[in-house]
Amino acid sequence: MYDTLNGTSRAVTNNNIREPYCACVGPNDTVLLCSKNKHAIAHLSVDGEVLGTYPVDLKLPHSLCVSKDGTKLAVSNSASGAGKLQLYNHRQ
Repeated sequence: MYDTLNGTSRAVTNNNIREPYCACVGPNDTVLLCSKNKHAIAHLSVDGEVLGTYPVDLKLPHSLCVSKDGTKLAVSNSASGAGKLQLYNHRQ
């Protein structure tokens, strides 16, 4: 994780994060990223602490984004011949 404001970095090591791909801002100033080879989304604090990992019904998740109001997460994959786009709702 690189903190461009302070010019610092921290290595994030966790077995649930394999081949991280595509990151976006998550709820409450956190980070969401695709853990491509674990078929999951990882949720991290801005300090690199893993807050959780969430399996998705996609092989090789590749891209993700969160709606402006933080209630929807869209995830797509890069599986050849089995491409999908999933939309997840979060009720607060």
